[in-house]
Amino acid sequence: MRTYGGETAEQRASLRRRRLLESGLELFASRGYAHTSISAVLRHAGLKDRYFTESFSSLDALMAALVRDIYEEQITRCAAVIGTDRPLRERARDMIDVVAGLPLQDPRKGRVKLAESLGAGPLTAHERRLGLQRMSGLVDSLLREGVHRPGTDTAALSVAVVGAVGEMVLSWFNGVLDISREELVDQGLFLFEALAGYVPAPPAT
Repeated sequence: MRTYGGETAEQRASLRRRRLLESGLELFASRGYAHTSISAVLRHAGLKDRYFTESFSSLDALMAALVRDIYEEQITRCAAVIGTDRPLRERARDMIDVVAGLPLQDPRKGRVKLAESLGAGPLTAHERRLGLQRMSGLVDSLLREGVHRPGTDTAALSVAVVGAVGEMVLSWFNGVLDISREELVDQGLFLFEALAGYVPAPPAT
């Protein structure tokens, strides 16, 4: 396998793709998706024009890849906190805290996920739907542990929880909700439990 500077062609292509992703994240967050061009991304990454299509077919494809990565990071963290043996209520709260913590840990990712991705194209919309479906699946797994009311559709409730908490986090991120992260998580948990309509599990017979 031929190398250049100690790196294979595949390794160099992977590094260029990573530089494009990092530049896209920076520019989408600071300028906005609507005001970012492929040329601007290439200039920021310090790459020549031909290297964009090596990794992405369009600006929408770049945004879609970023959204996929952001959701993957969030879902991995959420799955880790709910996969413990802690009480259900604590795991639900920890999951909401992970979602609320993303904009604080990297405001660029928060801006891209919560705002700029909404104005991108169909590829990004597809990745957002997949991400929301996976998040709803995690919430559904929690609801099925705690909801014992006949006729309750936990899959439908999980979609409502993810959507509502997402809107709360967006309003908080934009400064509409003037509360602390802890208060936001508490309110998210209150909403989670209210929508779930928790009732105690029937006693074993």
